[in-house]
Amino acid sequence: MTLQLTVQMAITGVTLGLIYGLIAIGLTLIFGVMRIIQYAHGEIYMLGAYFLYYWFDKWHLPYWAGFVMSAVVIFFFGAGLQLLLFRPLHGKDMLYSLAVSLALIFIISSAGIIAFGAVIRGISSFVTGQIRIAGAEWTFERMVIAGISLVLIIALWFLLQRTKIGLAMRAVAEDPETSSLQGINNRRIHWVAMGLGSALSAMAGCLMGTLMFIVPSMGFLATIKAFMIVIMGGLGSVPGALVGGFVIGFIDSFLTTLATSELAYIIGFVTIFVILVFKPSGLFGQAWE
Repeated sequence: MTLQLTVQMAITGVTLGLIYGLIAIGLTLIFGVMRIIQYAHGEIYMLGAYFLYYWFDKWHLPYWAGFVMSAVVIFFFGAGLQLLLFRPLHGKDMLYSLAVSLALIFIISSAGIIAFGAVIRGISSFVTGQIRIAGAEWTFERMVIAGISLVLIIALWFLLQRTKIGLAMRAVAEDPETSSLQGINNRRIHWVAMGLGSALSAMAGCLMGTLMFIVPSMGFLATIKAFMIVIMGGLGSVPGALVGGFVIGFIDSFLTTLATSELAYIIGFVTIFVILVFKPSGLFGQAWE
């Protein structure tokens, strides 16, 4: 294995890791605040990618405006799902929300096939050019996508650590009853968390759709990756989701290049099993009742 190939795989691993982290952080934010497992998270990711595809490739409108609009539209879509479907289930057994999210998978993916067709599509490049690092190519497009993913993750950290709404979300995640007694509107925090988690997934879909292809069934693999990362990092842990994203990103990059994507999945799951044997709550997680 040459230095050039190693650097190329590392660059791809960093880019994938940041995008995976973005998807998983959205999922872990929803679980951490609301205590529901949103299995349709990948379908939200798919909708974000298709929104940008039509905005940029079909309607020929500015890429970054479409990226922002995708996040805004999906934010309200996710908030609507919370208000209409998940809010009535609050306080009930988690199996009820699980059943709703599983139903959403089939509804959204089937609607996607009807609306978009099963044809493989791709979002056009928004910037050209590249640089070389030890002979390996790093396109400006991948560089910008990695940078945007990092900025979004840092922005979310700032939101959670330094803003009133972020501190409220952390309080609700830590102890819903106490936060309610302190005057925090838990219901509002729930729909904000669902909307924000959905928007993060949509933006990840936009970025990944620019690098690869988009198809209505793409949400399934995204959901699998997101849950692998969240379980590895720990349910409800944002740092765990980021670290897990990098681990899975590097496994995917190196093993898919050197062997097969199937082996990458096997090693990814084996890594999770090993971590859970020694730390059942994940790398940064805590036990949930």
